[in-house]
Amino acid sequence: MGGDDGMNDSYEHGMTKLVENYREGRRRWGVEDADRRWLQQPLTDWTAGLRGRQQAHPPLDSDSADRLAVAIKETLAIRDGLILSILAPEPGLHADRLLDLCVRPNDASNVTVLCNILDAVFKDPATRPDHPRCRAGLAMLQAITDQVPPGFRSQPLAVAAYVDWWNGGSRASGFAEEALSDDRSCSLAAIVLALIGRGIEPAWRQSG
Repeated sequence: MGGDDGMNDSYEHGMTKLVENYREGRRRWGVEDADRRWLQQPLTDWTAGLRGRQQAHPPLDSDSADRLAVAIKETLAIRDGLILSILAPEPGLHADRLLDLCVRPNDASNVTVLCNILDAVFKDPATRPDHPRCRAGLAMLQAITDQVPPGFRSQPLAVAAYVDWWNGGSRASGFAEEALSDDRSCSLAAIVLALIGRGIEPAWRQSG
């Protein structure tokens, strides 16, 4: 047991150091350039996993999972990019487009893409989930959550809650409650619980 505690402490220290590296990179190279460097490989792995093109199991290696956990904890625009990558109507977002959305969220064309996807998700009953993509995304989010130490779990769990709500699953409230147990200030998890509590569903479910 003591050995396990030692490994956990070492991993937690490693994640704290990774956060410091992420912040230092942004100071050194600027936000956009640093985020591109940080996310290039993780988002390549992520989009391959969403499309079932990543044969490795799990589809995210340890380094990519850690880097995504740090990025979505530190920068909500990157977290929202992961959400969009799962919810986007076919053909979805390729890795380069997703990377650009994450690192330049205020760019006019990227704002348009984001708004178009969200409008379709919430207002267009013909926009339905890609269930295999949702399952793949949930599996990767669960893998991240299982790997990282407390303090880094709330955002992947909150994303999982939102995706499961969109996909018509039964685990959204459980994911959201786990996210809030890791970080009581996780607003996305609270939003998902509010949606469920008020009986609000995506347009595709309302249409029957």
